[in-house]
Amino acid sequence: MTLLMLCFLLYQQRHQSTEVFSLYSIVAFLKMDIANSVLEHVSAHLFSIIRAEFAAFSGIKSNAEELSSNLDRTRSILELEDAEERQITHHSIKDRLMQLREVVYLAEDTLDEYSLRSNRLGGFSSFRPKNIMFRYKVGRRLRFIKREIHHLMDGLGDYSRIQLNEGVLEVRQLKPTVFGRVEDEVKILEFLLDQACAFDSPSIYPIVGIGGVGKTTMAQLVYNNERVSTHFSVKIWVSVSQNFSVKRILCSIVDSIAREKYDVYDLDVIERKARELLKNKRYLLVLDDVWMRSQELEFGLSQEKWEKLKSVLLGGSKGASVLVSTRDMGVATMVGTCDAHHLFGLSEADCWLLFKHYAFGPNREESEELVEIGKEIIKRCEGLPLATMALGDLMRSRSGVQEWLEVRESWSWRHSQDGHSQDGNSVMSALRLSYSDLTPTTKLCFAFCAIFPKNTEIMKEDLIRLWMANGFISSTTDLEVEEVGNRTWNELCQKSFFKDVKKDVYSGDISFKMHDLVHDLAQSVSGIRCMILENANMTNLSERTLHIGFGSGLLSFSKGAFQKVESLRTLYQFEFSLYNTISGYFPTNSSLRVLSTSYFFKLSSLKRLIHLRYLQLYGFDMKYLPNSIYSLGNLETLKLIYCRKLVCLPKHLTRLQNLRHLVITECHSLSCMFPYMHKLSYLRTLTLFIVSSKAGHNLAQLSDLNLGGKLSIEGLQNVGSLSETQKAKLKDKINLHELCLSWDNNGETKSNAIDPEEVLEALQPHPNLKTLRIYDYEGSRLSSWIGNLNLVALELFDCKKCLQLPSLGKLPLLRKLEIYSMDDVQYLDDDESYGAEELAFPSLEELEVRGLPNLQRLLKVERVQMFPSISNVTIDDCSKLQLPSLPSIKQLNVRGCSHELLRSISSFSALTFLNLSGGGDLTSLPKEMLINLTCLETMILYNFPKMKALPDKLSYLNALKHLEIRYCGELESLPQHGWECLRFLHHLEIAYCERLRSLPEGVQQVNSLEVLTIECCPELEKRCKKGTGEDWDKIAHVPNVILLQ
Repeated sequence: MTLLMLCFLLYQQRHQSTEVFSLYSIVAFLKMDIANSVLEHVSAHLFSIIRAEFAAFSGIKSNAEELSSNLDRTRSILELEDAEERQITHHSIKDRLMQLREVVYLAEDTLDEYSLRSNRLGGFSSFRPKNIMFRYKVGRRLRFIKREIHHLMDGLGDYSRIQLNEGVLEVRQLKPTVFGRVEDEVKILEFLLDQACAFDSPSIYPIVGIGGVGKTTMAQLVYNNERVSTHFSVKIWVSVSQNFSVKRILCSIVDSIAREKYDVYDLDVIERKARELLKNKRYLLVLDDVWMRSQELEFGLSQEKWEKLKSVLLGGSKGASVLVSTRDMGVATMVGTCDAHHLFGLSEADCWLLFKHYAFGPNREESEELVEIGKEIIKRCEGLPLATMALGDLMRSRSGVQEWLEVRESWSWRHSQDGHSQDGNSVMSALRLSYSDLTPTTKLCFAFCAIFPKNTEIMKEDLIRLWMANGFISSTTDLEVEEVGNRTWNELCQKSFFKDVKKDVYSGDISFKMHDLVHDLAQSVSGIRCMILENANMTNLSERTLHIGFGSGLLSFSKGAFQKVESLRTLYQFEFSLYNTISGYFPTNSSLRVLSTSYFFKLSSLKRLIHLRYLQLYGFDMKYLPNSIYSLGNLETLKLIYCRKLVCLPKHLTRLQNLRHLVITECHSLSCMFPYMHKLSYLRTLTLFIVSSKAGHNLAQLSDLNLGGKLSIEGLQNVGSLSETQKAKLKDKINLHELCLSWDNNGETKSNAIDPEEVLEALQPHPNLKTLRIYDYEGSRLSSWIGNLNLVALELFDCKKCLQLPSLGKLPLLRKLEIYSMDDVQYLDDDESYGAEELAFPSLEELEVRGLPNLQRLLKVERVQMFPSISNVTIDDCSKLQLPSLPSIKQLNVRGCSHELLRSISSFSALTFLNLSGGGDLTSLPKEMLINLTCLETMILYNFPKMKALPDKLSYLNALKHLEIRYCGELESLPQHGWECLRFLHHLEIAYCERLRSLPEGVQQVNSLEVLTIECCPELEKRCKKGTGEDWDKIAHVPNVILLQ
């Protein structure tokens, strides 16, 4: 509204018009479906432009202040009019509101254009003739806007509003709470762990139920069950949703098993890789939320797609299983190898327990009146957990009986004439009720989420920046815009609109998903304004489409289709591939606020995008950004990802005065930033800063920047003086949670180089820092301030000259420690001042040390209690290291084994995974090594070229499931005894053990063995040939015997 009033003020000033809108007209207009965020955004422009451009005109300043005061009073009672609530009886009103919104967008574009031109030319004084033509165009456009508003407002009246309370909300970090599903869980587990083992081919078990009944939660309960984790050697979870992509499912299988991103376009290659990884494995694959192909759903499951996927799945071993959750019995009939498990709604008693958990929590009193009303409310939920949870969250914010009664009587429940809902309608009604309770700003932000596909993992930080770019949120007098976005996100999370919230322990990054019915609601309230673009639906683009999301599978863009969407605000690629080389027409509509893409287009066209606030370029093949980027005066977020040829940033990038977030990732050729970065006073995120001897590239540029998140400082060997390092003021940056400090000396030391120990000392960060990485540091000691941080992760790489480490064991929160290439360090902590009861490394869970040839012990004094939380240890090339007792360790990887280190393994009683490689001159393993390893499930022995025998202690490994022996060329025999104790061993693999001539008799007693693989063991292969080999009788009971040459 402020925008429109500004336009009218401009128009009146230019043309001496006497027409004035009354305050009554303003207030009436504000009641329409115009977002509060637009008002706030435009209000900021009101003073910045009017004061700058029209202060000379008598009376304008006072009129602007009076108008602003009126708008503030109006904003306090402003609510978003829910046009969708009146869609049956007020179609004409809704149409007019949509048209009015478009006029506002046009006016906003006009203001942006005017503001940028004004700033660039230093104002539009009437005495500058060169600006007359532009002023004429602006004036003509404003006359059109005024005429349209007059026309549209003629048909609009006053409507009632629901009073909403906007408070500060915090995210509740609760684990999913489940009631009433014990019998369902037992039945599914019985099938997977017992009945499925009778079948040679994979068993496909469908779970069928209506939307919101808890199919995904049920599958998660089973998937995370300890017995399931023990029973299956591999578990894979794939969220399928409405697009049944065989390629995506296979890529997920490869990613889960191989632990590596498999991003290729050739489906045949992916098929072969997945088939190889699944072969002879007892796997559990969960295909969650599968939809059948139909006339409305072109990309759903079809018989052809299923047969293609099934051909890959058939390679699994006996007992391999697939869980399929779906709403459609047609899916269950097509894929199921057994009767489907039907999941029904909760009983009224269980439904009440779930509602009570969310509505009252642990501390709220349950009054009799509220309990009575609550039990009436949950009857409308029809036993559906999602509806129950949504209403429980809603009622948590309602304190009085009257408020609970209002919800009970809400119109949302009267959507069905017979009083019963169809599939998902009950849930949708509950969600709509929660939606109506949102603030206007939050409604806009929620509806925008419809540009992401169902089951997409969305990054919280990025979503907030997208909200910012579209003007949905803005700063307040007390809060920066990012914090406003954070509170808006918290509000949506609090009310169960978001699920599966995950927070990375080390980076602090937060991701989340939306339930498919919540996504349906977002699509419903956003309508045609938000679209997910696919190859088949491009013709559905409308002139009212504002926000578009698309993936890497899009083949091309239709020029004709995009010519219709003149007011397009968002073109956001939510999925990327480095192998995407498609070029051709790419839409660069001038009204864009958000552009994110890996599709190549002429970057010179950026100069047209003067309204752009968010730009992400992924995988672009360019050495330099074009000068056209200087036209993006409104840009707030610039992300350059995997632009591997980029060598330098534009030198005048400080012209982008509104830039708040500069994210540079995996641009390894980048060697030069831009000078005088301190001029970007609004900058809040800077992931990379490269120190250079050039003017304006020193560390002092960081002095006054209020940076947060991640910061990597490279080129510290180029520091010119200690004073400039101190001016970086990292200690004052309280919002910085991840810091990387890197020297790159290329093996050379400059004669005038500043002492790296002094540089590091001057770069002391704030104690809030969570993750610290240091690369190529050449000092002999690390700074003592490391011990004063609240670090969660510490990584030290190639600090070869370092002689001693600070007292790392006293870092109370440290959970991950990685140290690479320190030639002279003898202890990770040589502090001898530990008290008798003091814990060393109290929180450490992951330890990785590589290339520390003189490391003798982890602690110099090992009499203290230490490593109580350690679970994962990797040791590589630490030949002198002896390990202490680590009773909690579960995974151990050792490369470059010494006899002393291997002897200590016997004390690791909780160990489940053991991978030993690089035995060098070892001819045998310590006899006592396997004693006490009663929890060990996987043991891998790799590259012990001189080892002749294994310890004869197999009887201790009664939990062993997987045994793999590779590249032990001198190995002559396997242990003769103890095989009968390996009751769970299902996979035995022997490869490149050329001197191994026979299998022990005890193998015949391993009844659980499902897969025996023998590769490049010529003598052994002959003896194990089916029917003719001398050892065949020992392995005839094994279902899968694989002999490879």
